[in-house]
Amino acid sequence: MNNIFDRIKYGTETIKEPLKDNEFSYGKVVAKENSCNNCGKCESVCVVNAIKINTIKNGEHLVTIDNKKCLYCRNCVDICPSAVLKMTSEYKMAQLQLAGDKLREKIYKTFKRSLVLRVVDTGSCNACMSELNAISNTFYDISRFGINVSPSPRHADGLVVTGVVTINMKEALEKTYNAMADPKIVIAVGSCAYNGGMFKDGDGVYGVLKDILPVDLIIPGCPPSPQAIIFGLLKIMDKI
Repeated sequence: MNNIFDRIKYGTETIKEPLKDNEFSYGKVVAKENSCNNCGKCESVCVVNAIKINTIKNGEHLVTIDNKKCLYCRNCVDICPSAVLKMTSEYKMAQLQLAGDKLREKIYKTFKRSLVLRVVDTGSCNACMSELNAISNTFYDISRFGINVSPSPRHADGLVVTGVVTINMKEALEKTYNAMADPKIVIAVGSCAYNGGMFKDGDGVYGVLKDILPVDLIIPGCPPSPQAIIFGLLKIMDKI
């Protein structure tokens, strides 16, 4: 109802092509090849160990970034004395983790035209939840792609999880997953869900999603932008 009132009040405000208009997104960190002086400053400021400096044959150094772990905090970009590192607007980082061609075909066949999701926050800082909420507003309007959110896992095709899995939420997560009908997909949204992020060693943390449930899609970021989330969801629906 609020969306209807917003559209009456502000007029048509839905972005026409959210995956093409990427000026609103931040994206992966990239490095110039063979320009690193091996000072190690970028490695030292990365709290999730997403950066590695490798020495190649001719003595030059190559920086690699694990974008699934990266928090996109820009600390490495700001501290690099040689300007080797750069943050781009490339948000297309979602990665499918589907196991086996038969499962892949079954999921694509079932979810090609619509997708109903159940969202569970297992211990996030709420940043990923805020971006998930944003994809349903009148600007991004995820429902036009046939993607909706259900309050009940029994009516859901996919489980979206944000945050590390806390001890108190582990049982609730497993019960939600088990209540879903097959075939069911699990989507990890954000660096914490994938690798624990900044909170992996926190009090009350049980572990990370991939060690508890089979993860089919990873949408990295801290938090991922609405465009990155939409890209990942459409990717698993085979619409892009």
